[in-house]
Amino acid sequence: MSDDMVSSNLQGMDDLDFDGWNKADWTGVFAHHHTDDVLVDWKGQPVTHGVQDHIDAMKAFVESAGGTPPQITAHPIKFGSGEWTCVVGEFEGGGRMVTVARWVDGAIAEEYIWA
Repeated sequence: MSDDMVSSNLQGMDDLDFDGWNKADWTGVFAHHHTDDVLVDWKGQPVTHGVQDHIDAMKAFVESAGGTPPQITAHPIKFGSGEWTCVVGEFEGGGRMVTVARWVDGAIAEEYIWA
């Protein structure tokens, strides 16, 4: 896999977090950057299988957090190798999360999140 593909996937992560997550665009940008059969393991949460299961879990999380997604303001650390990326996201207020993702054809097929 080329450096161009890693760069494209890292840009996809920017789009996913800054547009899909921050704006709660679940069926647009958010869904576009996940495969239909995506597996998501967010530590401390039930594992989800499939994009709709993932969207439903994220909607429930956002609702429990007050109804607005905690805003991701930066990705100060991001890198990748082959089909994998690793991104540190910073939230408003200083919290951080780490996302490791395996990409297939420009969409996340596996996602592991620590927040």
